[in-house]
Amino acid sequence: MNMASPKRSSAKPVKKPQGKKPVPPPIHVGHFIVVLVMTVCKKILLIDTSVKIGLYFAGVVLGSVFADTVQLPRTYLSNKDNVFNQYFVKLGWGWTLLILTAFITQTSYVYNLGKTSMVKVHLLRLCMGSFWWYTMVSMINYIESQVGVCSGKGVFGREACIKHGKSWLGFDISGHVFLLIHNLLTISEEVKIFKDWKKLGEMFDDSDLPNNKNIKMSDFLEGRKSYRVLTPYINVTFVIVALFTVLWEFMLIISTIYRFHTTSQKVVAVFMAVACWFGSYKLILGYTKTGSLKMLLKPGESQMKFSKIG
Repeated sequence: MNMASPKRSSAKPVKKPQGKKPVPPPIHVGHFIVVLVMTVCKKILLIDTSVKIGLYFAGVVLGSVFADTVQLPRTYLSNKDNVFNQYFVKLGWGWTLLILTAFITQTSYVYNLGKTSMVKVHLLRLCMGSFWWYTMVSMINYIESQVGVCSGKGVFGREACIKHGKSWLGFDISGHVFLLIHNLLTISEEVKIFKDWKKLGEMFDDSDLPNNKNIKMSDFLEGRKSYRVLTPYINVTFVIVALFTVLWEFMLIISTIYRFHTTSQKVVAVFMAVACWFGSYKLILGYTKTGSLKMLLKPGESQMKFSKIG
């Protein structure tokens, strides 16, 4: 008896309808503002220092030439007694010292895994910056008092000249230009580690890292905790540093385009500031792999080795 072979079904398999990809949740307005502010601050602060040096030098030269050829109208900012000059620029290194002390203290406490002794070592870089500030300002005053003549005949010496109501015509290197660029270059070097701050957080998420880097588990956990607790405060400090950077750059423009000093006096001030930066961050700290003093540490230098700088 022949059995009929079963018929093959000619119906095509039914495709299941593909669901749409889930829509990401809406971004909170506050979170969007925070991301936007941090992005802008990074654009301001995380420019390579060598690029900044070129921009500052070109800006001072071109601005000085502009000031020598175009007579700008007198404004509030052209008055040396304006509020920005009196309470910020003249105290510029003090403000820079304050904000960088906060930034270095918080960040170095995290990447040195809560070791306060190492935080103190990192803060020594600011002592180096203070040394250059005091030395160069003293040198500027000395040169101005020694290299010059009095507008009154028979009067010698700067103090005697001023006492007789005359004008002292000396080589007055721009202390403002030096100070502002010294502030800006120091800030630029110290905040570089923020480029790798997210990377440091990812390292703290790796539970195997203590074994790979020969770090005590207790120290690692302290660093992880510090990262999570202090990062919001570090972000706020980073924003404040960015605001001061904008202010210093704005006042550098004002000091350049108004005829407070000659072009040569401002250019010499730029070279002095760059020399301080080179001596500190290229020679003393050994960024060129020579002349490193072990009593000082580079920004970001620690057991974590999270930053290309450190």
